[in-house]
Amino acid sequence: MDFKAEKYKKGELVQFFRSSENTLGIVKGQDGGKVEVEWLKWPSRTRGATEHGWYPFYKVKRVKGQD
Repeated sequence: MDFKAEKYKKGELVQFFRSSENTLGIVKGQDGGKVEVEWLKWPSRTRGATEHGWYPFYKVKRVKGQD
């Protein structure tokens, strides 16, 4: 299977793919298939969650309404 990693721009707003209505983060950078995200809003029910980290590109999605 051959596919390309989605490109994210620095400063874009993203959400975690599973709980999109409860999360909000800002893209800080991208290195190939990994996206660096600084989380502004993270569900409190998620234990051990970090406020910053690198995630595979398929674990985050853009917030709708951005150009």
